[in-house]
Amino acid sequence: MDAESRTGAAGSGPHLGTGDGDPAGAMPATAAVRNRFRAKTPPGYRAGRHVALVAAFVAAGLVATLPRALPFAPSDLAWIAGFLVLLVLGEYASHRWAMHVAVIPRAVHHRHVVEHHGFFTRRDMACEDRDDLRWVLFPPWALPLLVATVAPTAALIGRLVSARIAWLFLLEVVAYYAVYEVVHALAHLPTEHPWAGRPLVQAATRHHRVHHDPALMDRWNFNFVLPLGDALFGTTRRR
Repeated sequence: MDAESRTGAAGSGPHLGTGDGDPAGAMPATAAVRNRFRAKTPPGYRAGRHVALVAAFVAAGLVATLPRALPFAPSDLAWIAGFLVLLVLGEYASHRWAMHVAVIPRAVHHRHVVEHHGFFTRRDMACEDRDDLRWVLFPPWALPLLVATVAPTAALIGRLVSARIAWLFLLEVVAYYAVYEVVHALAHLPTEHPWAGRPLVQAATRHHRVHHDPALMDRWNFNFVLPLGDALFGTTRRR
């Protein structure tokens, strides 16, 4: 982008420019930001290990929840649909009002706006190296934290409905998280990657690219997997 820092919604984010400046001037700034972040990467970091830990937590979550959510019944479809809407709106709210507003804990805002949006701009969405996934994926401990956060909701469902439906809710939380991580990573693929040309990947990348324009990121395209929240709150922008 045209500059390396941007004042965010609460006045404390990095300024990344407008996204509409001279492309020749945008490239060096992006490279400088990326090199600065890469220099702070722990020497022992490996993207493969990061992916493996995320996958291990997802697998553990599925193993823990799936048997307890069985046997499925036809009426579960209504619960699955309802939980999906809840998760999509939860993703929307956390993205719009936690990640993009410098509230406590400020580390969430810093990680997302300063680091992720600083590393990936509208003009430079792609990972250049496998270890760049460090700025795409959530930390491996994010899923256990998410499950702990929604545990009270699951407990309430268990009390009001049944334990099996509560486990179904947790199963859907884990599955939604996994899908989010995969689709987000696909949206940051290099253009020459064979999967980058697939229609669904291109659609996800187009939608997410708008959100990575610093002039638009605080107002548009907060949902990612399923843009229901954007549709309901009028925050969908196509370009």
